Amino acid sequence: MAMATRDATRTDTGTLRDLLAAPGPFASVYFDREARPERAEEAGARWRDLAARLAREGADAATVDALTTRVMDSLPGTGVLAAFAAGGEVRHVAELPGGHHGDLAEVAPVPHLLPLLEWRQEHPAHVVAVVDRTGADLLIYAEGSTEPRRRTVTGTDDEIVRSSGLPQMRFQHRAEDSWEHNAKAVAEALDGALAEVSATLLLVAGDVRARQYLTKHLPARVRRDVTVGHISGSRGADGPAGVRASRTETEVSRAGHARTAELLRQLEHELAPGGHAVEGVNATLDALAVGRVGTLTVTDDPRDQRTAWFGSTPAELAERREDLPPDGGGEPYEGRLADVAVRAALLTGADVRVLEPGEPRTPAQGTGGICRYP
Repeated sequence: MAMATRDATRTDTGTLRDLLAAPGPFASVYFDREARPERAEEAGARWRDLAARLAREGADAATVDALTTRVMDSLPGTGVLAAFAAGGEVRHVAELPGGHHGDLAEVAPVPHLLPLLEWRQEHPAHVVAVVDRTGADLLIYAEGSTEPRRRTVTGTDDEIVRSSGLPQMRFQHRAEDSWEHNAKAVAEALDGALAEVSATLLLVAGDVRARQYLTKHLPARVRRDVTVGHISGSRGADGPAGVRASRTETEVSRAGHARTAELLRQLEHELAPGGHAVEGVNATLDALAVGRVGTLTVTDDPRDQRTAWFGSTPAELAERREDLPPDGGGEPYEGRLADVAVRAALLTGADVRVLEPGEPRTPAQGTGGICRYP
């Protein structure tokens, strides 16, 4: 049955699992639409080189034509376009703003998802709250999303203005009480918004006094589990939105890298005797095959040509064909080791963390995992 194209900003795990469950072989393409300023015909020439590469690697003409149409329709554009096609159909497309991988095209039994996953982990789930003394505007980003869910929170108390005729002291107390009530409403809304996308990063902009009250009333769960940062900007229409967006991007990327470093520290700790971790190709593939891995760490090194074998189910997984289960349900396939490991991880509900070559604390043979149980 044909699988409909899943498009644009969707990089969620469910979408990628659907892609992996579809029949291959797959043509995987990453087309950098910002490689350099160029006219449409120059972009076309770059794409023709990639299309010729796909044809040399065995992609059928219908699949190449489908990708050509999709890539050309995306121009002019920004960022990297990731596209995956099989059987003459584009199965999934994702736009990766700010992606830094150059052009890439390959044909293999399993989609090459590592550049997409690396981009996604640099865009962790987060919430931006732009506050003032009456409420807040919330921007709620799921992991790997560049299009937020927008929400406005309006406090129950109107802002007290000086012209109300109250004596100065009473006016100040009334105003402070009103601002604090409104901050409580924002804090409650933020708790729900963070939980909605499982975010552990909150970035707050806006009025200084409103931020102080908001921080005071954040629930204990948020103060314990969420990193809270401050960025510039205000709710006014003349607020420096461009500056705020740039600062947000920097803080979000920093949080993504910090999460990778923390996972590697955890992996190192769990590799001690009695810990819940594995490293090295064989140990990691064995753990993936029985669904033990909770988080896979894998290095994306284009020079690494190691392969692994897999079958129709995640349990059919081994570095060598002869080590596959003898009762497999069909003909096994050979694919790039990192891609095969990622396939098994996503299909068994594991998270994936893509590492750069030479990253500190990288597990042995560039492959490891934090397991759900010993």
